Amino acid sequence: MIQYEEALKRILKNTSLLPEEKINIEESVGRTLKEDIHSTLEMPPFDKAAMDGYAVRAQDVKNAPTNLRCIGFIQAGDNFEKKLNRAECVKIMTGAPLPAGAESVVMVENTLQRGDSVLVTKTVKKGENVCFKGEDLKRNQRILAQGTRILLAHVPVLAAVGRRFVMMAGNPRVALLNTGGEIIQPGAPLGRNKIYNSNGPMLQALLKSDGIEPFFLGIARDNIRELKSAIKEGLKQDVLLVSGGVSMGDYDIVPEVLASLGVRKIFHKVNIKPGKPLFFGIRNRTLVFGIPGNPVSNFLSYHIFVRPALYRMMGYMYYKPEFKEGLAAREFNTKTGRKHFVLVKIAKKENQYRLTPVDSRGSADIMALSKSDGFMVVDEGRSTVKKNSKIKFITWKII
Repeated sequence: MIQYEEALKRILKNTSLLPEEKINIEESVGRTLKEDIHSTLEMPPFDKAAMDGYAVRAQDVKNAPTNLRCIGFIQAGDNFEKKLNRAECVKIMTGAPLPAGAESVVMVENTLQRGDSVLVTKTVKKGENVCFKGEDLKRNQRILAQGTRILLAHVPVLAAVGRRFVMMAGNPRVALLNTGGEIIQPGAPLGRNKIYNSNGPMLQALLKSDGIEPFFLGIARDNIRELKSAIKEGLKQDVLLVSGGVSMGDYDIVPEVLASLGVRKIFHKVNIKPGKPLFFGIRNRTLVFGIPGNPVSNFLSYHIFVRPALYRMMGYMYYKPEFKEGLAAREFNTKTGRKHFVLVKIAKKENQYRLTPVDSRGSADIMALSKSDGFMVVDEGRSTVKKNSKIKFITWKII
Protein backbone atom coordinates (compact mmCIF):
# COMPACT_ATOMS: atom_id res chain seq x y z
CA MET A 1 0.00 0.00 0.00
CA ILE A 2 1.39 3.39 -1.04
CA GLN A 3 0.89 6.95 0.25
CA TYR A 4 -1.36 9.47 -1.46
CA GLU A 5 1.49 11.61 -2.80
CA GLU A 6 3.20 8.58 -4.36
CA ALA A 7 -0.06 7.38 -5.91
CA LEU A 8 -0.69 10.75 -7.56
CA LYS A 9 2.94 10.88 -8.74
CA ARG A 10 2.62 7.46 -10.43
CA ILE A 11 -0.66 8.40 -12.08
CA LEU A 12 0.75 11.60 -13.55
CA LYS A 13 3.97 9.88 -14.61
CA ASN A 14 1.90 7.52 -16.76
CA THR A 15 -0.32 10.27 -18.18
CA SER A 16 0.51 11.82 -21.56
CA LEU A 17 -0.72 14.95 -23.30
CA LEU A 18 -3.24 14.09 -26.02
CA PRO A 19 -2.59 15.05 -29.67
CA GLU A 20 -3.78 18.52 -30.61
CA GLU A 21 -6.96 19.08 -32.60
CA LYS A 22 -8.41 21.82 -34.80
CA ILE A 23 -11.56 23.01 -32.98
CA ASN A 24 -14.39 25.38 -33.89
CA ILE A 25 -14.25 28.35 -31.49
CA GLU A 26 -17.83 27.76 -30.31
CA GLU A 27 -16.72 24.36 -29.01
CA SER A 28 -13.44 25.53 -27.48
CA VAL A 29 -14.64 26.54 -23.98
CA GLY A 30 -12.89 24.57 -21.24
CA ARG A 31 -10.16 23.30 -23.55
CA THR A 32 -6.50 24.30 -23.73
CA LEU A 33 -4.86 26.35 -26.49
CA LYS A 34 -1.92 24.76 -28.29
CA GLU A 35 -0.94 27.95 -30.12
CA ASP A 36 -0.42 31.63 -29.42
CA ILE A 37 -3.24 33.75 -30.81
CA HIS A 38 -2.25 37.08 -32.37
CA SER A 39 -4.53 39.76 -33.72
CA THR A 40 -4.40 40.12 -37.50
CA LEU A 41 -6.07 43.53 -37.35
CA GLU A 42 -6.55 46.58 -35.18
CA MET A 43 -9.54 46.77 -32.85
CA PRO A 44 -11.53 48.80 -33.48
CA PRO A 45 -10.47 48.77 -37.14
CA PHE A 46 -11.62 52.40 -37.53
CA ASP A 47 -12.64 55.39 -35.38
CA LYS A 48 -16.27 54.78 -34.41
CA ALA A 49 -19.11 56.22 -32.38
CA ALA A 50 -19.50 54.84 -28.87
CA MET A 51 -23.01 56.33 -28.52
CA ASP A 52 -26.02 57.24 -30.62
CA GLY A 53 -25.90 60.99 -31.25
CA TYR A 54 -24.18 63.54 -33.47
CA ALA A 55 -20.60 63.57 -34.71
CA VAL A 56 -19.15 67.03 -34.22
CA ARG A 57 -15.98 69.10 -34.16
CA ALA A 58 -15.24 69.75 -30.47
CA GLN A 59 -14.51 73.46 -31.01
CA ASP A 60 -17.96 73.97 -32.55
CA VAL A 61 -19.76 73.02 -29.31
CA LYS A 62 -17.43 74.51 -26.69
CA ASN A 63 -19.92 77.32 -26.08
CA ALA A 64 -23.04 75.12 -25.93
CA PRO A 65 -25.91 75.58 -26.21
CA THR A 66 -25.34 76.15 -29.90
CA ASN A 67 -26.90 75.26 -33.24
CA LEU A 68 -25.24 73.11 -35.91
CA ARG A 69 -26.32 72.12 -39.41
CA CYS A 70 -26.88 68.38 -39.90
CA ILE A 71 -25.42 67.20 -43.22
CA GLY A 72 -26.22 63.50 -43.09
CA PHE A 73 -26.86 60.27 -41.24
CA ILE A 74 -24.49 57.32 -40.67
CA GLN A 75 -25.55 53.85 -39.58
CA ALA A 76 -23.16 51.08 -38.48
CA GLY A 77 -21.59 49.59 -41.60
CA ASP A 78 -22.18 52.69 -43.77
CA ASN A 79 -19.60 54.59 -45.79
CA PHE A 80 -19.87 58.39 -45.48
CA GLU A 81 -17.81 60.38 -47.94
CA LYS A 82 -18.47 63.96 -46.80
CA LYS A 83 -16.16 65.88 -44.46
CA LEU A 84 -17.40 67.95 -41.54
CA ASN A 85 -16.77 71.66 -41.83
CA ARG A 86 -17.30 74.48 -39.33
CA ALA A 87 -20.68 74.40 -37.50
CA GLU A 88 -21.72 71.11 -39.12
CA CYS A 89 -22.67 67.74 -37.63
CA VAL A 90 -23.74 64.28 -38.73
CA LYS A 91 -26.33 62.11 -37.02
CA ILE A 92 -24.57 58.85 -36.12
CA MET A 93 -25.44 55.47 -34.62
CA THR A 94 -23.37 53.44 -32.16
CA GLY A 95 -20.62 51.54 -33.99
CA ALA A 96 -20.78 53.66 -37.13
CA PRO A 97 -17.51 55.08 -38.54
CA LEU A 98 -16.69 58.62 -37.52
CA PRO A 99 -16.81 60.98 -40.54
CA ALA A 100 -13.73 62.90 -41.63
CA GLY A 101 -13.28 66.09 -39.61
CA ALA A 102 -15.30 64.87 -36.62
CA GLU A 103 -13.60 64.58 -33.23
CA SER A 104 -16.39 63.76 -30.77
CA VAL A 105 -19.95 62.51 -30.45
CA VAL A 106 -22.66 64.41 -28.59
CA MET A 107 -25.15 62.00 -27.03
CA VAL A 108 -28.61 62.23 -28.58
CA GLU A 109 -30.03 63.04 -25.11
CA ASN A 110 -28.14 66.35 -25.23
CA THR A 111 -29.55 67.49 -28.58
CA LEU A 112 -32.77 68.63 -30.21
CA GLN A 113 -33.18 68.40 -34.01
CA ARG A 114 -35.60 70.42 -36.13
CA GLY A 115 -35.16 69.82 -39.84
CA ASP A 116 -31.46 70.09 -40.60
CA SER A 117 -30.80 72.26 -37.53
CA VAL A 118 -29.53 70.56 -34.37
CA LEU A 119 -29.44 72.31 -31.01
CA VAL A 120 -26.54 70.96 -28.92
CA THR A 121 -27.26 71.64 -25.24
CA LYS A 122 -24.08 70.27 -23.66
CA THR A 123 -20.44 70.62 -24.58
CA VAL A 124 -18.16 67.61 -25.25
CA LYS A 125 -14.40 67.25 -25.08
CA LYS A 126 -12.25 66.19 -27.98
CA GLY A 127 -12.45 62.38 -28.28
CA GLU A 128 -15.51 62.06 -26.03
CA ASN A 129 -17.85 59.17 -26.88
CA VAL A 130 -15.48 57.88 -29.57
CA CYS A 131 -13.71 54.51 -29.79
CA PHE A 132 -10.46 55.14 -31.64
CA LYS A 133 -8.82 52.80 -34.10
CA GLY A 134 -6.49 50.31 -32.40
CA GLU A 135 -7.22 51.41 -28.84
CA ASP A 136 -8.29 47.88 -27.81
CA LEU A 137 -5.90 45.79 -29.90
CA LYS A 138 -2.89 46.47 -32.09
CA ARG A 139 -2.09 44.45 -35.18
CA ASN A 140 0.10 41.42 -34.31
CA GLN A 141 -0.57 41.85 -30.59
CA ARG A 142 -0.72 38.52 -28.71
CA ILE A 143 -4.18 38.16 -27.21
CA LEU A 144 -4.05 34.59 -25.85
CA ALA A 145 -1.01 32.47 -24.98
CA GLN A 146 -0.48 28.80 -25.61
CA GLY A 147 -1.61 26.84 -22.56
CA THR A 148 -4.56 29.14 -21.83
CA ARG A 149 -7.76 27.37 -20.81
CA ILE A 150 -10.47 28.94 -22.95
CA LEU A 151 -13.27 30.69 -21.04
CA LEU A 152 -16.59 31.97 -22.37
CA ALA A 153 -15.21 35.52 -22.40
CA HIS A 154 -12.41 34.45 -24.77
CA VAL A 155 -14.79 33.32 -27.53
CA PRO A 156 -15.92 36.81 -28.66
CA VAL A 157 -12.28 37.95 -28.70
CA LEU A 158 -11.32 35.05 -30.97
CA ALA A 159 -14.27 35.83 -33.23
CA ALA A 160 -13.47 39.56 -33.29
CA VAL A 161 -10.00 38.92 -34.73
CA GLY A 162 -11.44 36.62 -37.38
CA ARG A 163 -10.56 33.21 -35.98
CA ARG A 164 -12.98 30.44 -36.94
CA PHE A 165 -10.88 27.56 -35.64
CA VAL A 166 -8.08 27.18 -33.08
CA MET A 167 -5.61 24.43 -32.28
CA MET A 168 -6.44 22.82 -28.95
CA ALA A 169 -5.13 19.98 -26.81
CA GLY A 170 -7.21 16.85 -27.32
CA ASN A 171 -10.18 15.96 -25.14
CA PRO A 172 -9.94 12.49 -23.55
CA ARG A 173 -12.48 9.83 -24.47
CA VAL A 174 -13.60 8.42 -21.14
CA ALA A 175 -15.55 5.19 -20.65
CA LEU A 176 -17.44 4.60 -17.42
CA LEU A 177 -18.55 1.22 -16.09
CA ASN A 178 -20.53 0.55 -12.93
CA THR A 179 -20.35 -2.90 -11.35
CA GLY A 180 -22.57 -4.81 -8.92
CA GLY A 181 -25.53 -7.12 -9.01
CA GLU A 182 -27.49 -4.96 -6.60
CA ILE A 183 -27.60 -1.68 -8.56
CA ILE A 184 -30.08 -0.55 -11.19
CA GLN A 185 -30.46 2.67 -13.13
CA PRO A 186 -32.55 5.48 -11.61
CA GLY A 187 -36.06 5.53 -13.04
CA ALA A 188 -36.43 1.75 -13.25
CA PRO A 189 -38.68 -0.11 -10.79
CA LEU A 190 -36.74 -0.86 -7.61
CA GLY A 191 -36.77 -4.61 -7.00
CA ARG A 192 -36.18 -6.42 -3.73
CA ASN A 193 -32.66 -5.96 -2.31
CA LYS A 194 -31.75 -3.53 -5.09
CA ILE A 195 -30.43 0.04 -4.88
CA TYR A 196 -30.28 2.81 -7.42
CA ASN A 197 -27.01 3.57 -9.17
CA SER A 198 -25.84 6.90 -7.72
CA ASN A 199 -22.18 6.58 -8.73
CA GLY A 200 -22.89 6.44 -12.46
CA PRO A 201 -24.83 9.71 -12.71
CA MET A 202 -22.42 11.39 -10.29
CA LEU A 203 -19.31 10.44 -12.28
CA GLN A 204 -20.99 11.34 -15.56
CA ALA A 205 -21.91 14.77 -14.14
CA LEU A 206 -18.34 15.30 -12.91
CA LEU A 207 -16.93 14.43 -16.33
CA LYS A 208 -19.38 16.75 -18.07
CA SER A 209 -18.45 19.55 -15.67
CA ASP A 210 -14.90 19.15 -17.03
CA GLY A 211 -16.05 19.36 -20.64
CA ILE A 212 -15.90 15.60 -21.28
CA GLU A 213 -18.81 13.64 -22.74
CA PRO A 214 -18.53 10.19 -21.11
CA PHE A 215 -19.15 6.89 -22.86
CA PHE A 216 -21.37 5.06 -20.36
CA LEU A 217 -20.93 1.29 -20.55
CA GLY A 218 -23.82 0.58 -18.20
CA ILE A 219 -23.86 -1.77 -15.23
CA ALA A 220 -22.06 -5.11 -15.21
CA ARG A 221 -22.86 -7.80 -12.67
CA ASP A 222 -20.03 -9.31 -10.66
CA ASN A 223 -19.17 -12.14 -13.01
CA ILE A 224 -16.15 -12.57 -15.23
CA ARG A 225 -18.03 -12.87 -18.53
CA GLU A 226 -20.00 -9.63 -18.16
CA LEU A 227 -17.06 -7.69 -16.78
CA LYS A 228 -14.75 -8.88 -19.52
CA SER A 229 -17.15 -7.87 -22.26
CA ALA A 230 -17.73 -4.39 -20.86
CA ILE A 231 -14.10 -3.73 -19.95
CA LYS A 232 -12.92 -4.79 -23.44
CA GLU A 233 -15.14 -2.06 -24.86
CA GLY A 234 -13.90 0.47 -22.33
CA LEU A 235 -10.25 -0.22 -23.11
CA LYS A 236 -10.80 1.24 -26.58
CA GLN A 237 -11.02 4.71 -25.00
CA ASP A 238 -8.30 6.96 -23.54
CA VAL A 239 -9.49 6.43 -19.97
CA LEU A 240 -11.59 3.72 -18.35
CA LEU A 241 -13.28 4.31 -15.00
CA VAL A 242 -14.60 1.20 -13.28
CA SER A 243 -16.71 1.94 -10.22
CA GLY A 244 -16.86 -0.89 -7.69
CA GLY A 245 -15.41 -4.39 -7.53
CA VAL A 246 -11.87 -3.48 -6.45
CA SER A 247 -11.97 -4.29 -2.71
CA MET A 248 -11.17 -7.63 -1.08
CA GLY A 249 -14.56 -9.41 -1.13
CA ASP A 250 -15.32 -12.65 -2.96
CA TYR A 251 -17.03 -10.71 -5.77
CA ASP A 252 -14.44 -7.97 -6.10
CA ILE A 253 -12.99 -9.44 -9.26
CA VAL A 254 -12.27 -6.32 -11.31
CA PRO A 255 -8.44 -6.45 -10.81
CA GLU A 256 -8.41 -10.09 -11.90
CA VAL A 257 -10.39 -9.31 -15.06
CA LEU A 258 -8.22 -6.29 -15.85
CA ALA A 259 -5.08 -8.40 -15.55
CA SER A 260 -6.55 -11.05 -17.89
CA LEU A 261 -7.11 -8.32 -20.51
CA GLY A 262 -3.51 -7.09 -20.37
CA VAL A 263 -3.88 -4.15 -18.02
CA ARG A 264 -0.58 -3.57 -16.21
CA LYS A 265 -1.12 -2.74 -12.56
CA ILE A 266 0.71 0.39 -11.39
CA PHE A 267 -0.69 0.20 -7.87
CA HIS A 268 -3.63 -1.20 -5.92
CA LYS A 269 -4.51 0.36 -2.55
CA VAL A 270 -3.62 3.80 -1.24
CA ASN A 271 -3.13 4.71 2.40
CA ILE A 272 -6.15 7.05 2.56
CA LYS A 273 -9.63 7.07 4.02
CA PRO A 274 -12.00 6.80 2.22
CA GLY A 275 -10.78 5.32 -1.07
CA LYS A 276 -8.16 2.85 0.15
CA PRO A 277 -8.85 0.09 -2.48
CA LEU A 278 -8.17 2.38 -5.46
CA PHE A 279 -6.64 0.56 -8.46
CA PHE A 280 -4.63 2.22 -11.20
CA GLY A 281 -3.23 0.53 -14.26
CA ILE A 282 -2.47 1.05 -17.92
CA ARG A 283 -2.84 -0.85 -21.18
CA ASN A 284 -1.09 0.66 -24.18
CA ARG A 285 -2.13 4.34 -23.77
CA THR A 286 -5.39 3.68 -21.90
CA LEU A 287 -5.46 4.72 -18.25
CA VAL A 288 -7.57 2.47 -16.03
CA PHE A 289 -8.98 3.52 -12.67
CA GLY A 290 -10.71 0.99 -10.44
CA ILE A 291 -12.61 3.16 -7.96
CA PRO A 292 -14.04 1.83 -4.67
CA GLY A 293 -17.82 1.56 -4.95
CA ASN A 294 -19.00 3.72 -2.06
CA PRO A 295 -20.23 7.13 -3.27
CA VAL A 296 -17.94 9.29 -1.12
CA SER A 297 -14.95 7.20 -2.26
CA ASN A 298 -16.06 7.73 -5.87
CA PHE A 299 -16.41 11.46 -5.38
CA LEU A 300 -13.07 11.87 -3.59
CA SER A 301 -11.18 9.64 -6.03
CA TYR A 302 -12.38 11.69 -8.96
CA HIS A 303 -11.20 14.96 -7.40
CA ILE A 304 -7.77 13.87 -6.18
CA PHE A 305 -6.78 11.18 -8.72
CA VAL A 306 -8.93 11.09 -11.88
CA ARG A 307 -9.34 14.81 -12.55
CA PRO A 308 -5.57 15.57 -12.28
CA ALA A 309 -4.89 12.90 -14.92
CA LEU A 310 -7.62 14.23 -17.21
CA TYR A 311 -6.39 17.82 -16.81
CA ARG A 312 -2.85 16.77 -17.66
CA MET A 313 -4.08 14.95 -20.77
CA MET A 314 -5.99 18.10 -21.74
CA GLY A 315 -2.89 20.29 -21.47
CA TYR A 316 -3.88 22.35 -18.44
CA MET A 317 -0.98 24.29 -16.93
CA TYR A 318 -2.33 23.61 -13.43
CA TYR A 319 -3.56 20.05 -13.16
CA LYS A 320 -2.75 18.95 -9.62
CA PRO A 321 -5.42 19.17 -6.88
CA GLU A 322 -5.55 22.62 -5.29
CA PHE A 323 -5.29 22.33 -1.51
CA LYS A 324 -6.06 25.52 0.38
CA GLU A 325 -5.43 26.30 4.04
CA GLY A 326 -8.11 26.94 6.63
CA LEU A 327 -8.78 26.81 10.37
CA ALA A 328 -10.68 24.08 12.18
CA ALA A 329 -13.94 25.52 13.55
CA ARG A 330 -14.01 22.91 16.32
CA GLU A 331 -11.86 20.11 17.69
CA PHE A 332 -11.96 16.89 15.70
CA ASN A 333 -10.57 13.43 16.44
CA THR A 334 -9.68 10.72 13.96
CA LYS A 335 -7.77 7.46 13.85
CA THR A 336 -4.11 7.57 12.92
CA GLY A 337 -2.48 5.40 10.28
CA ARG A 338 -4.17 6.72 7.12
CA LYS A 339 -4.47 10.16 5.52
CA HIS A 340 -8.08 11.01 6.26
CA PHE A 341 -10.23 13.15 3.94
CA VAL A 342 -13.02 14.46 6.15
CA LEU A 343 -16.22 16.01 4.74
CA VAL A 344 -16.58 19.64 5.88
CA LYS A 345 -18.71 22.75 5.60
CA ILE A 346 -16.68 25.82 4.66
CA ALA A 347 -17.36 29.39 5.77
CA LYS A 348 -15.22 32.48 5.32
CA LYS A 349 -14.81 34.75 8.33
CA GLU A 350 -12.34 37.60 8.66
CA ASN A 351 -10.44 36.44 5.55
CA GLN A 352 -10.03 32.93 6.99
CA TYR A 353 -11.71 29.73 5.87
CA ARG A 354 -13.43 28.01 8.79
CA LEU A 355 -13.87 24.24 8.41
CA THR A 356 -16.58 22.37 10.29
CA PRO A 357 -16.67 18.55 9.99
CA VAL A 358 -19.98 17.15 8.73
CA ASP A 359 -21.50 14.30 10.70
CA SER A 360 -21.10 11.19 8.56
CA ARG A 361 -21.75 7.48 8.88
CA GLY A 362 -18.97 6.61 6.46
CA SER A 363 -18.17 6.51 2.77
CA ALA A 364 -21.67 5.36 1.80
CA ASP A 365 -23.33 8.39 3.41
CA ILE A 366 -24.68 10.28 0.40
CA MET A 367 -26.58 12.79 2.53
CA ALA A 368 -23.40 13.81 4.34
CA LEU A 369 -21.74 14.38 0.97
CA SER A 370 -24.69 16.48 -0.23
CA LYS A 371 -24.35 18.76 2.81
CA SER A 372 -20.60 19.27 2.36
CA ASP A 373 -18.44 21.82 0.57
CA GLY A 374 -15.13 19.96 0.60
CA PHE A 375 -12.70 17.61 2.33
CA MET A 376 -10.23 18.63 4.99
CA VAL A 377 -7.04 16.59 5.00
CA VAL A 378 -5.88 15.03 8.26
CA ASP A 379 -2.41 13.51 7.87
CA GLU A 380 -1.88 9.90 8.91
CA GLY A 381 0.02 10.74 12.10
CA ARG A 382 -2.44 13.32 13.41
CA SER A 383 -5.11 11.99 15.79
CA THR A 384 -6.55 15.32 16.93
CA VAL A 385 -7.31 18.51 15.03
CA LYS A 386 -7.61 21.24 17.64
CA LYS A 387 -9.96 24.17 17.28
CA ASN A 388 -8.40 27.06 15.31
CA SER A 389 -5.47 24.91 14.19
CA LYS A 390 -4.38 25.20 10.56
CA ILE A 391 -5.46 22.45 8.20
CA LYS A 392 -5.47 21.83 4.44
CA PHE A 393 -8.65 21.33 2.47
CA ILE A 394 -9.93 20.83 -1.06
CA THR A 395 -13.29 22.13 -2.23
CA TRP A 396 -15.68 21.99 -5.16
CA LYS A 397 -17.41 25.15 -3.94
CA ILE A 398 -16.63 28.55 -5.45
CA ILE A 399 -15.09 30.42 -2.52
